[in-house]
Order: sequence, then C-alpha cells, then structure tokens
Amino acid sequence: MTDKLTELEKQIGHLSEKSGLSGENLLVFPENFRQVHSFKIFGDNLLAIPANLIIEGDDEEFEKPFSFLDSLENLKLFESEFRPEVPYDFIQIGNLFGSAEIVLLNKLKDTIHIFHVSDLSDKDWLKYKLEKGICDLESFIDSIQVQTVCCLMDPTDYSKWDICEIRNNEILTGAGLLKFTDKETACMEYKRFIEKSLESGFQIHYAPKKILNKLQQ
Repeated sequence: MTDKLTELEKQIGHLSEKSGLSGENLLVFPENFRQVHSFKIFGDNLLAIPANLIIEGDDEEFEKPFSFLDSLENLKLFESEFRPEVPYDFIQIGNLFGSAEIVLLNKLKDTIHIFHVSDLSDKDWLKYKLEKGICDLESFIDSIQVQTVCCLMDPTDYSKWDICEIRNNEILTGAGLLKFTDKETACMEYKRFIEKSLESGFQIHYAPKKILNKLQQ
C-alpha cells in the first residue's frame, strides 16, 4: 500500500495538499489506514477509482472521481448526519463526485463500502450496501488512480453532456473507446475534445485539477 501511495504522490505533484487531520484526530481511524494521511495526496479533482471496482466487469463506464476526507469538520458532519443510520463499525474515509456518495471503511472487516446520500431514505438498500463491500482496503488503495475524466454539461439543458476519460493511449467518450498509436497522441485528442465541447457552449461539471487550473489561466 505504501508503494502505491508514494506513486500517487509523485504523479499528482504540486497539485495536491497535505491532510488537514493529524495527531488525536487520526485516532478514529484504524492504524493501517492512518498512513494514508502521511502522504500529500489530498484535495478535490485529483483522484479517481475505476468503475469496475464498484461493479465487476463494468469496463465501459467512466472512472469515478474520488477524494479522501481530510478535515475534522467533515468528520463531525458525518457523525451528525449519518451516524444514526450507520453502525460504529464504519468510518468515512472519502467521497465520490464531491459529496454525493460516501466512501466508508469497515474498521473490523477492513472492507470498503459506498452509499449515496439518498440511500438513507431506503433502509433495506442502505443495509445491503453496508453488508456488501466492494473490496478490501489494500485493493482499494491499489486501484486508486490519478483522475482523468472530464465531464461537461450544457448549462441550458443538463440532459446534454460530453464526457471523456484518458486511458494510456486510448480515450473513452460517450461514443465509445478511441485508440491511438501512443499516449501523447491520446492526450492531444483528449485536450481537443474538451476544447471543442467548451467552444460549443458546454461548461465544466467536473474535471482533473490540472485541466481546471489551465482553464483559469
């Protein structure tokens, strides 16, 4: 797990931040998870997990933006909003899509679970998600990757969107998987896809921090 965290830290580079949690605040997490907070891999729009980690074989789905929880305020928010429905065996370690989906670690079984905030209204569905983990902690960490998915939406009609994800020398779009001779060409086409969508009036819904920073320049 340490090797993967070191690799992520290098890949993200200057875009990442240090964890806002330290000392006594980290004692709520199991010892094997605390090491995550010693790496500079925190911040929004930096990381993702592959869709097939959640649903096995789902290779045609886009990666899911993920961020580690790293503030005491958010930990307290989870306790106040979700603890009545979520047993104490579970602790929040992050989110998908900003804050819409909660990523939990079962401290006793060392398994990762994900539920949507709307699942609180369906007790049976929430119970199922808390019983069925997607993987163990080490597999989850090994699967985390640098986010490349960019989603753009028509500000006048949210049913219209463009989405693109880069996978080595391939890019996945709503139209399917496009293969190129090398990663550099794929990156160029990825950039061209985003520029074309922006020119047509679409706006960024979510994107890698590197892309967001360039657009703000």
